[in-house]
Amino acid sequence: MMVMQYARYGSLRKMLNNNFNELTWKNKIENLYYIALGLVKIHETGLMHKDLHSGNIVNGTKTSSYITDFGLCKPVTENDPEKIYGVIPYMAPETLNRREYTQASDIYSFGMIMYEVFTSYPPYYNIPHDKKLVISICNGHKPEIMCEIPQLLKYLMEKCWDTDPSNRPKAIVLKFLLNSYTIDSEIIKQIEKADEANKLNKNFIQYNPEITHPQAIYTSRHLPFLKSKKAEHDTKQWDLKIPENISKHYIS
Repeated sequence: MMVMQYARYGSLRKMLNNNFNELTWKNKIENLYYIALGLVKIHETGLMHKDLHSGNIVNGTKTSSYITDFGLCKPVTENDPEKIYGVIPYMAPETLNRREYTQASDIYSFGMIMYEVFTSYPPYYNIPHDKKLVISICNGHKPEIMCEIPQLLKYLMEKCWDTDPSNRPKAIVLKFLLNSYTIDSEIIKQIEKADEANKLNKNFIQYNPEITHPQAIYTSRHLPFLKSKKAEHDTKQWDLKIPENISKHYIS
């Protein structure tokens, strides 16, 4: 029998929908710290989550987030390039393009969750989650940042979603930095500056789920349009087959 703590606020996505305007920057950092803590525990056991997104994170309070849904969780030595599942906006370029998944791919997903916690918007909420988006992500496109974010937090977020997996921080580094940021004097100054800028930004409003594109899919699914192609000399490199009629239409 498995006993689980009741998550009063539901998923992280639901909590942000209902409570974003009440969250301080410290609250946001605390949420991310708990997610990083969970990721450290997963990675230290030699596992990868492989399906990290805001729907798979639950909140017992407004400031405590916990990773759930370990259905795709696998040892780092196990990869099945024949079957790729996930939520496209949270999937790293190397997974979408070459079907490679490592612990660094979880960090990319964490970067997208940081974006969501900071802005209230799920990544790529306003476009279809289809092959065009896959192409765009593989070419380094990132979601638009619609509000001011304290510079240290913005830098950390952008490091997490770096196109090169080797440039992304480890989960243990995320945990350490996020914990230190709750008392860091420099980030307190940056928070004050960001809050002032956001008050003056009349174009920034909290995310409304009703404006989500009907083909923006935030539940995990099998992605059959990611076709495999074995490279010469059995290198086991996997490439995305892109139909010619869409290959010229990248998202700008």
